[in-house]
Amino acid sequence: MSYDIPQIHIPDNSPEAKAIDFIVTHDHVTPEEAVRTILRRATKDLNPAQEGRGLFGSPEDAAALDAAVKLAYEERHTPSKRETGE
Repeated sequence: MSYDIPQIHIPDNSPEAKAIDFIVTHDHVTPEEAVRTILRRATKDLNPAQEGRGLFGSPEDAAALDAAVKLAYEERHTPSKRETGE
């Protein structure tokens, strides 16, 4: 998927314009590259839940937790084999 956004108007002194201006000045890049930088940073800061991947970074991690929870549930609901001592 690609996006071709030829014209975006960002009002002066808006938080977005200030962020772009800071990156343009600090990193010595074009406004277009500053927007790319902001987008890259925004996606890097997302956690797996925000990215729609649940609480884990991979399906394998989620499967491992599912297995551990299932095992713990089964152990909790298994009658104890300890003697009462009476």
